Amino acid sequence: MFFRGGVKIKEKSFLSLAFPIFLELLLVNVVGNVDTYMLGKFSDDAVGAVGGISQVLLIQNSVFGFICLGTSILTAQFIGAKKSLKIKEVIATSLLMNLIFGLIIGAGYIIFSEAIMKGIHLPEKLMDIGRTYFKLVGGLCVFQALTLTCGAVMKSFGNTKQNLFINVGVNILNVIGNGMFIFGWFGAPVLGATGVGISTVFSRFIGCIVAVFVMKHYCNFKFDIRLYKPIRFKIIKNILGIGIPTAGENVAWNIGQLLVMSMVNTMGIASITARTYLMLISTLIMTFSIAAGHGSAILVGRHVGAHNYREAYDTAIRSLKISLLLVGAVSLIITIFRVPVMRFFTVNPDVLAVSMKIFRCILILEVGRTFNIVIINSLHAAGDIKFPMVAGVGSIFCVAVFLSWLFGIKLGYGLLGVWIANAADEWTRGLIMMWRWKSKKWQNKGFV
Repeated sequence: MFFRGGVKIKEKSFLSLAFPIFLELLLVNVVGNVDTYMLGKFSDDAVGAVGGISQVLLIQNSVFGFICLGTSILTAQFIGAKKSLKIKEVIATSLLMNLIFGLIIGAGYIIFSEAIMKGIHLPEKLMDIGRTYFKLVGGLCVFQALTLTCGAVMKSFGNTKQNLFINVGVNILNVIGNGMFIFGWFGAPVLGATGVGISTVFSRFIGCIVAVFVMKHYCNFKFDIRLYKPIRFKIIKNILGIGIPTAGENVAWNIGQLLVMSMVNTMGIASITARTYLMLISTLIMTFSIAAGHGSAILVGRHVGAHNYREAYDTAIRSLKISLLLVGAVSLIITIFRVPVMRFFTVNPDVLAVSMKIFRCILILEVGRTFNIVIINSLHAAGDIKFPMVAGVGSIFCVAVFLSWLFGIKLGYGLLGVWIANAADEWTRGLIMMWRWKSKKWQNKGFV
């Protein structure tokens, strides 16, 4: 479909949107697991170091993500309202914002890397292993910022396959680079975690360049100084109005996880490493609900922009049902085959002993998390931002963090106590979000 201004908009079904997103996320997560698997063959300590630092780096994703979320929601609603000039202004403004944020955050990581690693109680041995990795991947995060922005725009336009192809190329480069610097492929020096950092940064740099050119082509976007002069303060206000509360929720979650991780870091290296592997497994399971949530959000945003609220409501409920079935089935299969799954990552008996206790919680936690992911994406797409933030922040600290301390530290359940606390948090937030969606109070929150 085309409308004035030459902007190309593709009308697609929920499944045609969600399936490429699922493949993209699956690819990223599988390759992420391959990264950890490859690094695990080099050293379990290196896995622990990179896993601990990666938890810190998730904060940058929250910051970039809130700009991308604002971009996605405004773009989708303007697509529904058929306002092509506004779409171009949103794209230009969001790229500039994430460029600035990426440079500032990267500088902060380089300057304060030592203080950050000490602040999360990362053992000195793991700090030595991960120091250069942190500065490389964190310091040059601007490439990721721009790639994520282009990806958010592409998804809003319905061009989800192109994002998939970009990620295929980036991750192939990353795996080859990891092989070079972990195993010495092609005569490269063996650098361990530092080599993984070099490989990550290089592949993201290439991906950033490709993403910008692909987005320009498929979204018919051209960099034009007139899109920046005058500065679109109303668009910045709307992006921040969407993003800051959402970022508050995401940053709160990451801060909560850092607090939880600091507790886990007092439980010993076996628990630290086990948590890294188990988080990778959870991320793989979440792929199904995240894809459904993103696909639903694209359509919900367009329906809200066109003021078709009934279709918006039904779209979210349909995607939730599909996601619950898939997540439940995958979680059950992984729980049944937990021994070979964990042995794929490590044969360390201490890590395996800690991990086996956690699998009984995985099914319960992931089903609860599905309500959260799918419905909160739909609420955001409809413009309902503040309520999910307030409810989310309250649950993160009052349920996840407090119960992690109570069960994990005070009562001595260790990593199992932490997983029980996380399950309680996900179910609390998920049920609250479902109540909000059914109340239909989001229908008057749109930006168009």
